[in-house]
Amino acid sequence: MSDDSRDVFDVHGVGGVVGAVLTGMFAKKALGRSVGDMNIGSQLGLQVFGDVVTLMYSGILTFTLVKVVDALVGICITDDKENTGLDIALHNEREFSL
Repeated sequence: MSDDSRDVFDVHGVGGVVGAVLTGMFAKKALGRSVGDMNIGSQLGLQVFGDVVTLMYSGILTFTLVKVVDALVGICITDDKENTGLDIALHNEREFSL
């Protein structure tokens, strides 16, 4: 489960991985196009390897950037501010006056 309000990873991350892996399934001359002596198995292996490398690169880079931003300005808010409400605690305003 991810804390992603726009479902960016769920849609683009998972969809990209599935699409890249399934691209290897069409590496057969009868199903479309193949390059050289590659077949479904070898192309599928390359696609999975590419996905793993991409996920590792993205994960390491994201972790590094989050740590740098956390060290510079902080990422988390205090429990008091969260319980008070972020509109009031950070901006001193209410969204609705009921």
